[in-house]
Amino acid sequence: MTATILAALVLSSLLVAWLTRGSEPIFRVEEFPSALRRHVALALLTVTIALACVMPLLEYPDVDPQREPLRLSFWMLFLGHALLVAMLFAWWVLAGRPPVARFLAVRSTELAPALRQGAAAGATSWVVAMTLMAIVGTIATVAGAEAPPGDGEVPPVVRAIVDLSLGQRLLLILSAGVVEEAFFRGFLQARVGLLPSSLLFTASHTSYGLPLMLVGVFAVSVVYGIVFRARGDVVPCMVAHGVFDAIQLLVILPVVVGGS
Repeated sequence: MTATILAALVLSSLLVAWLTRGSEPIFRVEEFPSALRRHVALALLTVTIALACVMPLLEYPDVDPQREPLRLSFWMLFLGHALLVAMLFAWWVLAGRPPVARFLAVRSTELAPALRQGAAAGATSWVVAMTLMAIVGTIATVAGAEAPPGDGEVPPVVRAIVDLSLGQRLLLILSAGVVEEAFFRGFLQARVGLLPSSLLFTASHTSYGLPLMLVGVFAVSVVYGIVFRARGDVVPCMVAHGVFDAIQLLVILPVVVGGS
């Protein structure tokens, strides 16, 4: 574990350095009150990306989707989101506390249009993800690719999530939609662009150990990214993420688990 953490920190450091260095950096870092604050903010971002994105990616080859999940309290499921919130808050403070609406690209002045746009994007992202996963799965089958061990079975971690109460699942949906979109779209994509933020978003979901699922995760991230680029507003993306997760956690997965 220690070696994996160290490797993740090294790789994350190289990634952040590559994104922020040069005459035309990919990562557009806003002005900070001092150089020291800027360096501290980038160091915190490096640690966050290492823990939230790079570590799951490094551990991916050894992940067994059929492993029994650790018996953690419900609130432990929010540790990853707490890490992202802490990074965003620290960056905001170090940057001199700019207006939150500008900091996280919150442009919506009326909630109804954002809800409509987000709901449409969420439904679209679900259709796109399922279609793409079906196509890739069919191509892999035709090509004779060997299915991973346990493929086609419902992973225990999925069963554990479905077994949560309705209120707990709704809280997970709300947290994921707000926190993940605030970080990966409102913060990251606004500064680094659609493709790098989508790749990091996908990497952060590799802990499930399901290769076909990552195709869907990348697809929905691209859809959210396109919506964000078109609207310049993170709120529809939050709604879209929530709609997608609601379809999965409240409708599809309970049916799949109940029928398996």
